[in-house]
Amino acid sequence: MSSWLPGALNSIFARIMALTFVLLLVSAAALAAVLQTPLSERLFTRAIAESSHGIGELVWLLERSPPEAEDAVLSIYASRSRAARITPGFGAGLHRDTARQAILVRGDSAVTQRLRGREIRFRTLGLLELRALVKREPLRPFYAASDYHMAIALEDGRVLNIWLAPSIFYTDGPYALAFVLSVIGVVTLMLGAAIHWVIMRPIRALERDAEVIGLAATAIAVAETGPRELRRLSQALNRMRSRLAGLVREREQIMVAIAHDIRTGLTKLRLRMDASAALSPQIIEPDIAQMEHLLADMMAYARAEHPVTGPELVEIGALLSALAQAAPYPVQMETAASDFHVAGNPVALTRLFDNLLENARRYGAGAIVVRMTTGGDGFSVDILDDGPGIPSHEMDRIFEPFVRGESSRNRETGGTGLGLAIARAIAHAHGAQITLSNRPEGGLRARTFFSNQVAA
Repeated sequence: MSSWLPGALNSIFARIMALTFVLLLVSAAALAAVLQTPLSERLFTRAIAESSHGIGELVWLLERSPPEAEDAVLSIYASRSRAARITPGFGAGLHRDTARQAILVRGDSAVTQRLRGREIRFRTLGLLELRALVKREPLRPFYAASDYHMAIALEDGRVLNIWLAPSIFYTDGPYALAFVLSVIGVVTLMLGAAIHWVIMRPIRALERDAEVIGLAATAIAVAETGPRELRRLSQALNRMRSRLAGLVREREQIMVAIAHDIRTGLTKLRLRMDASAALSPQIIEPDIAQMEHLLADMMAYARAEHPVTGPELVEIGALLSALAQAAPYPVQMETAASDFHVAGNPVALTRLFDNLLENARRYGAGAIVVRMTTGGDGFSVDILDDGPGIPSHEMDRIFEPFVRGESSRNRETGGTGLGLAIARAIAHAHGAQITLSNRPEGGLRARTFFSNQVAA
């Protein structure tokens, strides 16, 4: 069976349909149970009154037709809600009922006059008795929860047996509109109950979970229960919660790092002031430049995913060629396609590739290779170096702010630790992904992948 079927059966639509179907079955069973009680007598009385004319015509037709035509007459009269059969005499369980007989023969028409003076007996059949009758007697099958049996004596001494299944729908009088409105009200209530049970209860539970959602590592996530659509919504909320929690942790880490580096710079200045009575600009300039560089990187990282200028059509091949020509170190271009365009911020994209090239220069020993390739689903830019690569246990953490490929905080070798974090944030803002991998021949490959969805 197809894999989509279990998920489809667990959808909101399937649950509402299933629950509504069950409620309708329960309602039908309840109605059938009501028809086994004395409350059904009113329906039987109405059925007798509405059928009296047809019964009189049937009696007249049977008594005037030849014997070989009786079966045809009875077959024409039969339907899904009534049946008729001629027997030699009255069966067991039938009794006289003057009130019902008066209803059957009331009126002064010639049709009803044919029923006056005859012996007529009645009997009520419940669901089980009716099922047994259908199995026992050669009757045309008809469907009802209860039945009313009338036996009318014919002129030749035989007995005409008629079984009527009363309709639950009122067809005359002031009851018709009230009954239809009642049916509509009951169906509306059942659908409302189904929608409340299948949709509203899980949504309110999801709302309560979302109200207390936390971003800490120990916070309880939203319960992924309920129909398929609500489970997907819960999963999306949990993914959003994870991203927000990561963002909060990242911002906390950034604030701690800023405070640490600025405090370090201020401490250096204070020590220099204590060691020398007069400070020259040449002495304090490196410390100030370091703090300025840190703050500039922090501002670039904060604005990476929210550029202040609108998008432009950027040709990636031309942008990389310009960076390679302007770089103060050798960059070898390997271009397989140069007409790939991206709608984005050219300054931010320049910062992205400049950071990757600088990272390759810092850790590589020889020329940097930039390779552009196209595939069926997108476009890749690989920046290759011949450095030591990155240990596998550090590969997942290298994009985190202030995490660097070497442990020192020397500005000449390690920088601030924000280059790759800024590059990844810019890539995300342009619908791209950056992945790092160690090359088999040595060195690191930094791949920026643009899918066809973001290509212009």
